[in-house]
Amino acid sequence: MKAIYLVRHCDYSNPRNILVGRLPVELSPTGLKHAERLANYFSDKKIETIYSSAVKRCQQTSEIISNKTIPIRNDQRLLETFSAYQGYWGGFNKTTQELDWTKFFDHREVLGGESAHDIQARVVSFFTEILTQPAETILICSHGDPLYLLYLHLIGKKDVSDVAIYGELPDYQPKGSIRKISCKKNNTFEISPIVEL
Repeated sequence: MKAIYLVRHCDYSNPRNILVGRLPVELSPTGLKHAERLANYFSDKKIETIYSSAVKRCQQTSEIISNKTIPIRNDQRLLETFSAYQGYWGGFNKTTQELDWTKFFDHREVLGGESAHDIQARVVSFFTEILTQPAETILICSHGDPLYLLYLHLIGKKDVSDVAIYGELPDYQPKGSIRKISCKKNNTFEISPIVEL
């Protein structure tokens, strides 16, 4: 039975509170420590390959988990959501002290960018492809939206036109968390609860 671990990158530094998108921000000191905990967690899991987004925070998370012993392969289908508002600094809500993700997505119709359907299509294409690979134990390091939309696909939600990929979402993976997918011979999946270290 093939085991696929979905890992969301660890915490990153964002002192200006911008909508970072695909910008090359580094893991924060907290994120680096968290990535070390992930490395310890996976040290006995016999991971054969790590597939990663090429965005810096995923690369750093993957490299720490790999410890230079597991090959890392980048795939563009695992990248963060594309938004014209990447780098915008006006998305911080001073009342809630959180980023206002609506600003990241609300301008798509005018300025371009990805919809939930676009993201799901690319990440499902990737996942379907790796199911045919001979490796039995695989780790995927990506971002919150692609991992969430893949999860929705695996639980049967294939029409995501009504999914707003911001705000409070049930079963959305926190930074540095793990979701294990066990792939059975009859093309069904057993999805384990999210693990937070």
